[in-house]
Amino acid sequence: MNILSVCALAVVTVIFIAALRPKNAEIALLLGVGCSVLILVFVLSQAQSVVNTVNSIVAAAQISTGYIAILLKVIGICLVTEFAVNTCRDAGSQALAGNVSLAGKILVTITALPLYADILNAVIKLLSYS
Repeated sequence: MNILSVCALAVVTVIFIAALRPKNAEIALLLGVGCSVLILVFVLSQAQSVVNTVNSIVAAAQISTGYIAILLKVIGICLVTEFAVNTCRDAGSQALAGNVSLAGKILVTITALPLYADILNAVIKLLSYS
């Protein structure tokens, strides 16, 4: 499945949702969520090639794998959060979408704390050498 297939699937699903929503909103919502899950599964199936590429770059640059693990976790949090936020908005729950978005931002910040600490320690070491 390529991006054209994903876009075509999304457009066809939106047309069906628009036709179904006035008569059966619950089925329309389930159709939208089902299509979203299908697209998410496609995207996640492509993740292995990204991980392999990042691993080869890390090996060549001799970067700490801890940093890459944090990066991949943050990307995963962002993707899952975006999926959940869009699903909540599609269901008409703006407040819940906002709360999920806030939770995602907080989790990204918490996950990246070790990076912040390492950067701060490097800056402190640079300043102490001056």
